[in-house]
Amino acid sequence: MHVLVVTDNFVPERNAPAKRTFEHCRRWVAAGVRVTVITSAPNFPAGKVMTPYRNRLLQREVLDGIEVIRVWTYLAPNSAVMRRSLDFASFGVMSFLAGLRQPADVVMATSPQLLAGLSGRLLALTKRRPWLLEIRDLWPDSIVALDMMRERNPLIRLLRLVEGSLYRSAARIVTTNPNLRDRLIERGVPGAKIGVVPNSVDAVQFAPRPKPDALVEKYGLGGRFVVGYIGTQGLAHDLETVVQAAQALRDTNVLFLLVGDGAQHAALVRQAKALKLDNVRFVRPVPHNEVPDHIACCDVLLVPLKRTATLADTMPSKIFEIAAMERPILIGAEGIAAELIESYRAGLAVEPENLQQMVGAIDLLRGDPALAASMQEGCRRLAGDYSRDKFAARMLDEIRLAAGRA
Repeated sequence: MHVLVVTDNFVPERNAPAKRTFEHCRRWVAAGVRVTVITSAPNFPAGKVMTPYRNRLLQREVLDGIEVIRVWTYLAPNSAVMRRSLDFASFGVMSFLAGLRQPADVVMATSPQLLAGLSGRLLALTKRRPWLLEIRDLWPDSIVALDMMRERNPLIRLLRLVEGSLYRSAARIVTTNPNLRDRLIERGVPGAKIGVVPNSVDAVQFAPRPKPDALVEKYGLGGRFVVGYIGTQGLAHDLETVVQAAQALRDTNVLFLLVGDGAQHAALVRQAKALKLDNVRFVRPVPHNEVPDHIACCDVLLVPLKRTATLADTMPSKIFEIAAMERPILIGAEGIAAELIESYRAGLAVEPENLQQMVGAIDLLRGDPALAASMQEGCRRLAGDYSRDKFAARMLDEIRLAAGRA
């Protein structure tokens, strides 16, 4: 079987969609499936091409047996709404054109970038092949929820039409959690054609380890209780409250380590400088293979989300990476992610955007090492139940269903 995958994000980009798609694809290749991925030059979230890539019309490479075709796109940072829309549109067009010459038995397109989904749908139509739509986040709901556009915006109305067309035409739809599946059913999508494949983790890559001495010295973490956030500093993440928490805890031994980049990064740096905080370390994005060591630097890891209805149905993939490394998770969220962490006793959940609760939870974990240590077992169980191997195999089963080869 030959699977043609259309995705706007792919390694060496470090965001969750890029990692999930790559980790799945390389396991499918190991299972004997031929996989071709059409994607862009790696540039997320800054909108700048990563070395040694260039934003060429077409470039090919092979990564772990995966045939990767990278197409030219209009590049824009994740913070520029209109320019980012042009980025999405250009990828939709260019990925479709590049995909026309690629053979496939089944096409898979992955959202939340709906124009990537439209490209996949049109490729499947042109090739007279079935296709699968993976939905990690509901577009355009999330755009409206984050106040990036209003519901009455003509572009949102157009995306609503595209959304409905994609749901109807896909042979299979896969979501990352049952809540998203329920929301699709409410919109009239038959439940029988919706599968659920959660986010997961490679427990070997994210194996527990002590704090790396070199990084502790590099970032000045010695003797500090380190609260970390590692990932995209985007519009969906409540990092303003994290900086406020650093201000509230400035006279303690707590230090905040914020690793990553994104739409909020510059504003967060300005906020910390204006408050003259010396207990916050900003670290630019690190290669994916260095992420585990940066997680290991921390005594507790944050997963802070904004308070919106759509984010209540979000299951951040970083939860599973943190759990695999047996670090307590402090999540600022309502909904399925908070419920999961509490059900496994792998950390603490506080209300999103609630400074007092966040500071209180950090103080609790800092002052009670036995409580933090007790969460290790919950983390181990959580990571064990969400194995990357297990769910990559389930995703391949969904693709075979779409292809009619189950």
